[in-house]
Amino acid sequence: MTSEPTLRHRVTPPLLLAAVVAVLTAVPLLSNRWFYYWDDSAAAFAPTWHTIGERILSGSWPTLLPEMWAGGNVTAEALYGTYNPVLLAESVLVALVPSLAIGMTLVKMQFLALLAVGVYVLARQYGANRAMAFVAGLAMPFAGYTLYFDASTWASGLIAFAWIPHVWWSARASAAGRTNPLVPIVFGVLAMTSGNPYGAVGVGVVFVAVIAECVAARRYPAVRSLLVSGVAIALLSLIVYLPLVFTTDVSVRTQTGVSNDGTLRPGLGNLINLSALSNQPFGPLFGSAVATVPLTYLVWFLVPLAPWIRWGALRRLGRSAVSPAVFGGIYLVLLLGPSNLWLFRWPARLLEYGQLPVLVVTAVALSAGPARDRRRLRLGLTAGLVLLQFYLSWAEVPEDVGIHLAALALTVVLTGAALLVAFRRPRLFAGTLAAGIVVAQAAQTHLWFTGNDNVTPWRFPRQVAFLEEHFDGRYPGTTFVVAHPENIDPDDPTGQWGDILFGSLYQPAGVRAVNNYAGISFGTFVAALCLNYYGGVECPDGVDLLRAEAPGTGVSWLDAMRIDTVVVQNSGPYGGTRALDALPADTWDVRVERGVTVGTRTAPQPWPDGRLSATTPGLEVTGDVASTDTRETVTYTGSGTATFALLAWPGWAASVDGRAVDVTETPGGLLQVELPDSGDSSATLTLEFAPPGSTLGWTLAGVGMLVALGQGAAVVVRRRRERHVVGEPEPHRPGDAVEETA
Repeated sequence: MTSEPTLRHRVTPPLLLAAVVAVLTAVPLLSNRWFYYWDDSAAAFAPTWHTIGERILSGSWPTLLPEMWAGGNVTAEALYGTYNPVLLAESVLVALVPSLAIGMTLVKMQFLALLAVGVYVLARQYGANRAMAFVAGLAMPFAGYTLYFDASTWASGLIAFAWIPHVWWSARASAAGRTNPLVPIVFGVLAMTSGNPYGAVGVGVVFVAVIAECVAARRYPAVRSLLVSGVAIALLSLIVYLPLVFTTDVSVRTQTGVSNDGTLRPGLGNLINLSALSNQPFGPLFGSAVATVPLTYLVWFLVPLAPWIRWGALRRLGRSAVSPAVFGGIYLVLLLGPSNLWLFRWPARLLEYGQLPVLVVTAVALSAGPARDRRRLRLGLTAGLVLLQFYLSWAEVPEDVGIHLAALALTVVLTGAALLVAFRRPRLFAGTLAAGIVVAQAAQTHLWFTGNDNVTPWRFPRQVAFLEEHFDGRYPGTTFVVAHPENIDPDDPTGQWGDILFGSLYQPAGVRAVNNYAGISFGTFVAALCLNYYGGVECPDGVDLLRAEAPGTGVSWLDAMRIDTVVVQNSGPYGGTRALDALPADTWDVRVERGVTVGTRTAPQPWPDGRLSATTPGLEVTGDVASTDTRETVTYTGSGTATFALLAWPGWAASVDGRAVDVTETPGGLLQVELPDSGDSSATLTLEFAPPGSTLGWTLAGVGMLVALGQGAAVVVRRRRERHVVGEPEPHRPGDAVEETA
């Protein structure tokens, strides 16, 4: 009879694992300082989290950032996690760190470590020994998709996925009566409120899988408990997604239905090529015909050592095997589906979810030790599998034969070392597998795939001090930048970052730019001004568009948006140094700099304390004050139409002296209010914004909180009553894992 492990023995391995993963997270930076400050992480997440963090530090919780225009609806974007306490804390961290790149690296380091620990605990729960659970936890953060897409570029995907193993193990522990239901509820809410829809689906699939396991074991009270927990999670989390749903009508994200263009859609052959260090799947990927990274790679030893793994050991899982089978089966179906399914795009985003149960059951099987019989047959199968991996990788990208040969050689060396250690020093077998993970990651990130070139590298300035030095005070007031990255010399891709930026990087630079990264965006507004999702101007007549009348306002776009500064990229097709010659000389000052031509308004803006930009005859404004991002008051006499330098996001509400009036949208997306006659005295318009669906969302969250607390309290009361039953043994629960704790 073995004694229960002490707390120190249970806690030390996952803490050590977290520390090792945190250290290994820094390895790609040795050859690519921008590795975690790449694509959307640089253009969207870093600057927006920095802005959100600054707002929190100043004492406000941001729901709308009007000065970011099409990119400023941070609640409807959902991905920035404005309802998630952990992500709000991470935003503060990013705001406090003087380097945006380091801030993002620290955030991702934490979630990669969190993911590793979650996989470790999950593998232990299914019966893996500590050593093999450690190996599984070490492997998951450095799988191809997880490292090169989620960790490097799409931060919200990493954050959502990092919670999923914790949702899984805690849901099973709760179903087995070993953990209070509040634990999976908390993990589920943290995953859901990260704002990534794939994480939300992941939480749902976890509960379906665990419920299926409980049904197979005929543990029907556990099913009821899980259903209640799932309802609580959904109710607590809907507030994150309701603003997105109610904003869809004005968004550019209106895709529905089913279609397939092959983008990020791995084939079955790619899915089974899990150990090929150099396999780059062939297929359309953002303008490229092939992946530039090992997209479907999971871990180096799974395929080569498959003939040596005692897969029969999985029989000891019993009915516990149902949940990984259901979880993996659902994701296999989704991975092989079309590239566009309703609002969900690119099945490869689900790769890590499908790989998770594979890694867990492999760790369980490896815990039985490698097979020792029929060595020649197994060695032959290993050789065949390794050569097959090489061939399939070469067939995808034959011109990279040198990389494939090097990967083949490394795989052979690692496999040989692992088998040698397995038979001569079996206690070091897990350590050899882990060392191989480190070596493989170093080779991939330093020698062959230093960055994900299927997406935009950007290589933006990393230091906030650099941004402030080059931009703070240089472009005063509301600024519109007419520029596009295609106009940058490819031989000097970072040469213009001292004059222009893209994405939302103007925000930490201290520039109130209209140009920002816009995920959901505002369709009519960006179409009218020819803006793309990262703030680039697509049309050569971008300056003329600004000078033209904003439909429905009676004034130009320059005046309707209260633009104070126009910056034109000299290398673009916008007119070069003469682009701003048509601006009135009596109200604008134009200067030509090395890379840009800058026009600055010299005449003062009307109503300087607010955002009112135009009125119709018969309306006289006596005061306009924007007291916060989401509240503005206007005093007036007469009647007429008031146009504001604001986008008409759903959620804006207006009242005049307490009576509700309609908020309307111009054909270009600007906010307008038809003000009723003030009568003999002045009247006051109050404009306020609240994320659409907030009342419903908070109500549902309140109900969800009551459900969660009620369920948690009920379990505590029941357990206290059970303790009074003396001598009653704990009932055996069919399907319980071999070991339910870390």
